[in-house]
Amino acid sequence: GELAIVGSADGNASLWRFMSSHYLPLRPRNRLSGHEGSKIYAVGLCSAIHVAVTVSANSCCIHSVGNGAMINSFEPPQNSLDFPGAVHVETKFAETQALAISVQGLIVTVCESLVKQGPNSERKVTTLHLFSMEGVSLGSQPLESWRGTPKKMHCTPDGTIVFVCTGRGVTVHRLSSVNPLQFVDEWQIAELDDVLSGSIPACHDLDLGPSLSRPVCAAAACSEGVLRLHALPGISAFSERHRKGSLSQSVGSALSHPAKRFNRVFREGLGFGTKIADMGRDIGKEVSTDVKEKGVGGFLGSMLFRKNT
Repeated sequence: GELAIVGSADGNASLWRFMSSHYLPLRPRNRLSGHEGSKIYAVGLCSAIHVAVTVSANSCCIHSVGNGAMINSFEPPQNSLDFPGAVHVETKFAETQALAISVQGLIVTVCESLVKQGPNSERKVTTLHLFSMEGVSLGSQPLESWRGTPKKMHCTPDGTIVFVCTGRGVTVHRLSSVNPLQFVDEWQIAELDDVLSGSIPACHDLDLGPSLSRPVCAAAACSEGVLRLHALPGISAFSERHRKGSLSQSVGSALSHPAKRFNRVFREGLGFGTKIADMGRDIGKEVSTDVKEKGVGGFLGSMLFRKNT
């Protein structure tokens, strides 16, 4: 939380360190260059592997966090969609803030390809693209045209999953050189009628909490100032896998049932106050039952000193 990276339209970026000290003035720690005056679209930072990434229309630069030196630079992939030779394809990095860096050394970017099949026939295709730190193209994943350009991307702490904020919600993709950007799941914020009418709300940002290592809730910032909350346990197979060993298992089902009920509440959008009251009753019943059977000491002991059998 001490480092921040800022990109500018003149092709330069700066790395800042925020420290709670009255004696050290706030100033850029390093200057990052390499785009030759091209506007920087997206910046990313991964302190775990000590790299910073900047993206412009025609280049992606990897910098060292320690001294700001450029480690590598590569261009967007050409004809990653495997069109026949008669089709002309021009690919650039998309003008968006969406960029993700995995702790495993993988970089996810957004590319836009202009496909020309003739003098009067052209269309634009948006893709997610996966690179290694060496600039090797590992694979791409085309996105539906109605999703628009992704707004933000976030990787999980273990570096195996990337969340992509797009039109209609959040898509979840696998980070792997074997199955690059394989589609895993989707969290929808719009109905089919919205898609057919052309008025598709979008997810602009996503945050997981209360801890990134053990997330139990996702907060999505959506169009028109809407904030949507999703309980992670039970939403997908990915959520079930990351729920293992979390707080919900330590206290039994007292937290897992309300989490599932939250999922139904936000999916149906009805009876919010009643559902919240029911959650309080359920937790109170389970706690009172355990206290009656085991006593206060037994109840606290089972919570704090439970042994795995």
